[in-house]
Amino acid sequence: MQKELWRNRWLSCINELTSLELQRKSWLDKSNTNPHWSFVEFMCSYFDDLVIDNNYKDLLNEGWISKREFEIIQSWHGLLDKYDSPNNEDHDVEAILADKKWQRIVEEGKKAKSELSRLLSKDENQILNEKIDYTKYM
Repeated sequence: MQKELWRNRWLSCINELTSLELQRKSWLDKSNTNPHWSFVEFMCSYFDDLVIDNNYKDLLNEGWISKREFEIIQSWHGLLDKYDSPNNEDHDVEAILADKKWQRIVEEGKKAKSELSRLLSKDENQILNEKIDYTKYM
């Protein structure tokens, strides 16, 4: 995967995972038939599609993420990685959205996102802070 494409997708995933408003709208929308707009896919897009294993070790070594960027998101990433949905039911989005642990993760992510945005170019900032209209993708 090309570095620029990876970074764009990475920033987009962070944006999705730090917006309770987007999550409430897209995850609870019964007319939504696009599987991307679900808790399971948000998590898979971030961890699996971006190949974030070894706690970013390979991506840091390749220079796809800077040490400072990693330091900013490290705590949030750790919380996200350890999150278990209520009753281990990843499809019970109402329970996830009401879960104080999930809400804390999103809030921590917002803080990291804000700090990260100060390091990014204008173009990358736009991706990180885009107001997403998920209905365009249904």
